[in-house]
Amino acid sequence: MKILKKIVSFTVLILLLFAVGTVVFEQIKKFLIPAKAGFTPLTLQIKPQDFLLKIQAIGELQSAETIKILVPNVPAENLRIATLVPDGHSVKKGDLLVEFDPTELNLQFLEQKSNLEIANHKISKSELAAEVDKSDIIKDKKVSQLELEKISQFQPKDESIYTRRQILEGELNKDYTQQKIVFADARLELKGKVYSLDEAILVLERQKASTKIDQAEKALSSLKLISPSDGVVDQNSQSGNFWRMSLMPGTNVYVGMPLFDLINPNKMEAKCYVLEKDAGSLKIDQTVTVTLDPFPDKEFTGKVKNIDKLARPIDRGSPVKYFQTTISLDNVDPELMKSGIKLKAQILAQELKTVLVVPRSALLEKDGKYFAYVQTPKTSNQPNSANQDNQDSPQFETKAVTLGQGDLIQVVVTEGLEIGQVIALNPPNAKQNFSQQKKTENLENPENKK
Repeated sequence: MKILKKIVSFTVLILLLFAVGTVVFEQIKKFLIPAKAGFTPLTLQIKPQDFLLKIQAIGELQSAETIKILVPNVPAENLRIATLVPDGHSVKKGDLLVEFDPTELNLQFLEQKSNLEIANHKISKSELAAEVDKSDIIKDKKVSQLELEKISQFQPKDESIYTRRQILEGELNKDYTQQKIVFADARLELKGKVYSLDEAILVLERQKASTKIDQAEKALSSLKLISPSDGVVDQNSQSGNFWRMSLMPGTNVYVGMPLFDLINPNKMEAKCYVLEKDAGSLKIDQTVTVTLDPFPDKEFTGKVKNIDKLARPIDRGSPVKYFQTTISLDNVDPELMKSGIKLKAQILAQELKTVLVVPRSALLEKDGKYFAYVQTPKTSNQPNSANQDNQDSPQFETKAVTLGQGDLIQVVVTEGLEIGQVIALNPPNAKQNFSQQKKTENLENPENKK
């Protein structure tokens, strides 16, 4: 008997729990899954309003005053960094920024010094050889002159005493000696020219070596780069460190290569990128609102300072192009604003008065044309339907619209809508019906498939 009572009680409890669960499930179902027929789309009544056309841009902060620090122009293929100021370090005017290893330039200095000594030795040797040759030629000339005097004094001329042959031989000896004197003079003149030319070449070599020594001394004195003003070292800027090298002691750098930028942290500006398709209304001196990514709750104002003439991609290989735009800031907060911080900017391009504005999400596109779902007025002669909710739901029809200027969220409608009309922001099954309508038109018009 007791067992029977327990079974009955357990059965009643199970039935009661099942009944309660069924009621709760139905309530949750009604709350979470509304009836499809009774779904009412969100609507918007068209009213004239003022519209601020804003251009969205992305970018980063950069210093408005930047000094590029370059590798000095020295007679060397490359230089090795010995010491370097760390990235982000603040420096004062006159502080040491970079010092290069002088080993290679010292070797060049010693080499050119040796070349100078060799050139001086060659010049001295050439001068000594010229003096020796000149002395020999002068000696030969004096000997020839003495011989000529002797020949002239004892030259046989009397035919009654000397034979004809002796007289001819005396004349020949006299002519030969005279020619020796002329030849000695010619040798002196020629040797002077030759030695002058050789000496000129050696002098040029000496001047070349002297010039390179002066360059090496000047280069050795320029291996220390001194800060020209107060600032902050920025190695990650786009203008400095073009090769994107990691600079550290021991790194080899090339003559004329940009190392880093010395920036003024108290004068900042925004470097922004505007999409090519949005840059049609972009102009100088337009008002800009800037928000920094690390501090989205703080806004800074400024104006468009400069716009690039050509659009360029900011990512290598990307077909999307941007116009680089520089924005001057009205106020600078050095505590928050650091070079390289990412930001977003809104550029007030134009203020339109009394226009019709709709959200872009309420429009559908078909074949390059745009359409809006406009609510139609209710009529009393509606056909009977088994579902009364369908009769009470608002009805919509598509209307072609012409769009004007706009941003990413809203757009101005210039034709197709009137003041007071109501459009659907999310009409039920709008996109599906629109797609089915398109398929039906394609089936009816086979030429559209081609």
